[in-house]
Amino acid sequence: MSDALDTLRTALAPKIGMKRIPFPTESYQHRSVPLSQKRLLNLMAEEEPSDARTQAALISTPGLWSPELFVGAFASGPVHAINTDEPGVGYFVSGSHAYGYSGTIWDMGEVGVASAVGGVNPDLVMPATIAVSQSAVVFCIPPNAFTAPHAVGSTVNQIGGTFPGANSVTYINNYFAFSQQGYGLGFFLSTIADPTLFDALDFASIEAGTNVMLRAITQAGELWLCGRNGFEIWYNSGDQDFPFRRRQTGGVISYGVGTPRTVAQIDNSVFWLDKDGTVFRSKGYTAERISTHAIEGIIASYGISSSVKAYGLAYAQDGHAFYALTLSGDRTLVYDCNTKRWHDRSSNADGNGPWRANAVGMVENLVYIGDRTDGTVYFADTTVPTDAGVDVLRQAVMPPLWAATHRAFCARLEIEMESGGLLAPGDVTLDWSDDGGINWTGGPRVMNAGTLLETRKRVYTTRLGSFRQRVFRFSVRGHATFYAVDADISGGTAG
Repeated sequence: MSDALDTLRTALAPKIGMKRIPFPTESYQHRSVPLSQKRLLNLMAEEEPSDARTQAALISTPGLWSPELFVGAFASGPVHAINTDEPGVGYFVSGSHAYGYSGTIWDMGEVGVASAVGGVNPDLVMPATIAVSQSAVVFCIPPNAFTAPHAVGSTVNQIGGTFPGANSVTYINNYFAFSQQGYGLGFFLSTIADPTLFDALDFASIEAGTNVMLRAITQAGELWLCGRNGFEIWYNSGDQDFPFRRRQTGGVISYGVGTPRTVAQIDNSVFWLDKDGTVFRSKGYTAERISTHAIEGIIASYGISSSVKAYGLAYAQDGHAFYALTLSGDRTLVYDCNTKRWHDRSSNADGNGPWRANAVGMVENLVYIGDRTDGTVYFADTTVPTDAGVDVLRQAVMPPLWAATHRAFCARLEIEMESGGLLAPGDVTLDWSDDGGINWTGGPRVMNAGTLLETRKRVYTTRLGSFRQRVFRFSVRGHATFYAVDADISGGTAG
């Protein structure tokens, strides 16, 4: 009996010494601030093998740098669209011009700038879209479309004749498919392999209930028609009168897009922000919610126009597939398909404001990023610590610690991270809040992560005071990899 009692006393005795405390792996900032203020800014979680130093590390998001060829190549911006589907050729819309790239960059001519379509949502602007076949490229800048052959130095010609105007273009099964201009139900096809010819019979309408057609995309060999009240999925049936038919099974997804600018494709899925402020991805022919309550609260905080003014883009790099959603040009939230977690990105030195990206294209291991304010095109690069030369802030806000009815005291805190190597970030700043993240009054404590040869250096600080509740926050610049946070906390029930 005494042995059992001693064991119980030992288990219940206050723990002393260093122990691991909760580590952030996502941005989850709740409306109730003390409930959760977790945030990863320009840092993202990455799952590691079970025998690694830690099973979940925080790594730096990619930096942005512009190759010399692209510096000043586009007369104005922003970069509205990028298409890299045709091997050896890239196409861009920047400012009011189209550009081509194939070892050299050339101006393909004026295509104009998309404007608000009016109607139900006067702030709604349709995106510029680009589609390519084996022989031609089509630029759609609503309501006009332009085409050119794949040839260095080619210039665009506006599609005229019977072309009725369009909101978007995609290429599927030898046809260029267009969504109709403005608000309506219609879409139409070009003749086979020729984007300049249109048959009066090659027009159709989405048909499953009340809807407004906003954009056409090609997904997994099928035509996805994006509407305000949902998607319709059509396939090539081969019929002579009109070659596409809506799928009878799984042909309707009843969650519509708030704006077609949030529609993006990666990881064999379609991603979008629906008109009610929820983020979805397609899973086969169904919609899967990927936004959390906290993410939806952030979206809602931008008001009823948030779903109209947002835009999204998607790309893959280093085994991660990302969907980046920028809200009202103010904040960028990024979903990692691999971890199913969200993080923040900002290209500003103080961490406020959005990521610079406005358009994206991929060629093998290269990720092209078009700037949201000017005509610069960057490469996203995991070895570059800055965004266009800006030494961005990287920050992690940790989960809350609670001391319950007794005050706790933190004698020491250590941040386990890569120290003293080629990518050591230099100084790490720690501060904290004792009211759940509302006010940050503790610290700052500045710790050095070591120079090149100081690979055994430990990053720590001591005498962090007492608390009933506490949220720690650490910040760096440059590249950083964080493994864990350990603390010596006594008293209370914190940790």
